[in-house]
Amino acid sequence: MKSVYPRVPASLRDLTPESARLCLGIERFCLEELGLALRDAGIVLGFSGGADSLALLSCLRVLSARHGVRLTVAILDHCLRPEAVDEVRRAGELAADLGLDFATERVDVGRLAAECGIGHEEAGRNARFAFLERVRQARSARYIALGHQLNDLAEDALMRLMRGAVWPALAGMEGVDWSRHLIRPLLLTPRAALEAFLCSFGASWILDPLNTDARYLRNRVRERMVPLFLAENPAFLEHVARRWRIARLDAGYLEEQLEASLKLVTPCASPQGRHIGKALLCGLHPALRLRLYKALLDAAGPGQVRAGTLLELEAAWRRGEGGKELRFHGGKRARIHQGGVLIYRETEPGR
Repeated sequence: MKSVYPRVPASLRDLTPESARLCLGIERFCLEELGLALRDAGIVLGFSGGADSLALLSCLRVLSARHGVRLTVAILDHCLRPEAVDEVRRAGELAADLGLDFATERVDVGRLAAECGIGHEEAGRNARFAFLERVRQARSARYIALGHQLNDLAEDALMRLMRGAVWPALAGMEGVDWSRHLIRPLLLTPRAALEAFLCSFGASWILDPLNTDARYLRNRVRERMVPLFLAENPAFLEHVARRWRIARLDAGYLEEQLEASLKLVTPCASPQGRHIGKALLCGLHPALRLRLYKALLDAAGPGQVRAGTLLELEAAWRRGEGGKELRFHGGKRARIHQGGVLIYRETEPGR
């Protein structure tokens, strides 16, 4: 890849009208839909040199002058490709050319995966998020910005469908993860629009061969499934964005209702857990009961809560199967009795 990084624009005036409109649209999305506070914010940008992260950097640099944003370019070397060393060097040169803060580390993701008994994809993701959070704390930054865009959202929604996700999570990843300080400013912008944006000022980007490796599910979804959906419906990505917006509204309403219900749940001394009273359960819609079960099971400790088992719990409650106990991963239990439902975790999970 030839380096044309120094041509990254500095302001809206340096862009074509179409590219300026794209940046302003991303700004509106951040402020109005994600509810971000950009004024004088420190933002750590997860950078790779690929099209998405370079477009994110270029857009945020343009908008930084309007909001006083302080950018840190952060790149992690996963030690999976020898060319990554040169890519990190180029990223550092780019940050220096633009007068931006820069941070980097090296993590042997292959070794990490072997030690933890997980795949390279999961190990790399965990390492990257941990690195970005360390940088955020060191810089006292407000946000960590990731370059996920609309095509990524479509891929994520399809993978969630395959894995059995339910509404509204089925619509795909969040635009903001407040608990981890993550933001995705490009989430509703198509990949093609971002690449056209980069080409408008002559930028080039890195093509990571791992992004086409068919061993990874996301790559198979990207290369095989998304093109099929687009062939059947060229407006597929627009529908993904519309569904995401509707899901956010539904999620907001459900969260409000769930918070009110959680306040009515009582703690239990023996066994340690939470008790949902019969009166509360009878007063809730089944959809909210399911979410209440899941919220309490999630709070009980680690371990995946499967939708199928939640539906079994709901059916058993409706049938009044007193004394029935359902088991969840991580030693978590749900027991039905005349007074309601008790959710707790064994002292020694899996005993």
